[in-house]
Amino acid sequence: MTADMETEPLKRRIRILYVSFIPPTPGMGTAMAYYRHFVERNDFELKVVTNLDPFPFASVPYKPVVFGRNRVRNRLFKTRLMPWLHGIHSLTSWGRIPTRVWREAEAFKPDLVFTIVAGWDYSALVAWRMAQKFKIPLVTSFNDWFDYGGLLPHPFYHRMIEARFRRLYQQSDLAFCTCEGMKEALGQHRNVHVLYPIGAKAVDSNLPIQASRENGRKCIAVLAGNLGSWYGNMLESLAMAAFEKNSPIEFRFYGSGASWSKEFDAQARGKNIFRGHLPFDKLRKEMDEADVLLLLMGFDKGGEFAERTSFKTKFLDYLSFKKPIFVWGPEYCTAVRIAREFDSAEICERPDPKSALETILSLKKNPNRQKQLIENALKMNQSRFNSEQIHSVLVNSIHKLVLRKPSVWQ
Repeated sequence: MTADMETEPLKRRIRILYVSFIPPTPGMGTAMAYYRHFVERNDFELKVVTNLDPFPFASVPYKPVVFGRNRVRNRLFKTRLMPWLHGIHSLTSWGRIPTRVWREAEAFKPDLVFTIVAGWDYSALVAWRMAQKFKIPLVTSFNDWFDYGGLLPHPFYHRMIEARFRRLYQQSDLAFCTCEGMKEALGQHRNVHVLYPIGAKAVDSNLPIQASRENGRKCIAVLAGNLGSWYGNMLESLAMAAFEKNSPIEFRFYGSGASWSKEFDAQARGKNIFRGHLPFDKLRKEMDEADVLLLLMGFDKGGEFAERTSFKTKFLDYLSFKKPIFVWGPEYCTAVRIAREFDSAEICERPDPKSALETILSLKKNPNRQKQLIENALKMNQSRFNSEQIHSVLVNSIHKLVLRKPSVWQ
């Protein structure tokens, strides 16, 4: 096949069998990023198969095929044997797929199977097996390291799961890595691309950039996103430090899965600091009142590799809001490295929450610095992290792959 034939567009939409525990939904993070790729845009025909049960959104414009563990396994997973059973399940469950899932997938006649590897979940094995059975390409998106988030199996299985994680990468016909750090960690591949999370479209570019004014009210600091893992503890420490110092900062946290303490949870709800999860369109309105947007990356040594290999979708969402961004995290994490490259966010690299508070307040008092950060963030959003440019990486890579692989359904 000639180079010209490879780049010739198909006369129909490519059919993608999307198999993942992270379905494309208008929530946050990876789910939101792929909702923008596959649902908000009309480049592909999509069939979603997921083991996320219950499915969280009734308003998506597609009907997912939902599967999961049987009742006996679910009961066993609630016992003290869970870490061991979870390890076995994570390594051996790729052949245990309900017949109805096979039938619906086969009736769809997909051109490829797509899966997300954000942490490790056995749905990746299901996707891998389906691609093999149908003899069609497997496309994978590596968004988090295998041991990030969720319930982890017994440490006995970690090396085996990491080996399976890396093998899946090598056997993928096309692999996307969420950042350069992930690509470096996984190593060479015959067909790999860095695919940053796709952010929200920017607010009206004609609106003037306005720094927050010193008008006597508190500085409103907002975080929207993952409240679990080490992030919940970091937010608790930040808010408690502000309480102790009677700091003029009003925190507002939006998201779900908070990992902070029960004591702080009561305070956060009582003081209206924690405001739950909001759909993105409503969240955008809430951002109008923000003075600074918070982006956290963990200092925990156990999470160092995860932070080196991840890229937060909310960073790119934040770019679109025309508000100054504050990044609190270690120098090695992706967000700090990118923010420093573009000078698009104020940074605190010290784990002490009091230092973070001082940096936020210093930014609040400096309108010139705020405007500089917003201008640089807009440039970042319009260049390497432009949403249409990121989407074109996905579309062009998938089209080239399918053009090289004649359909097995003809």
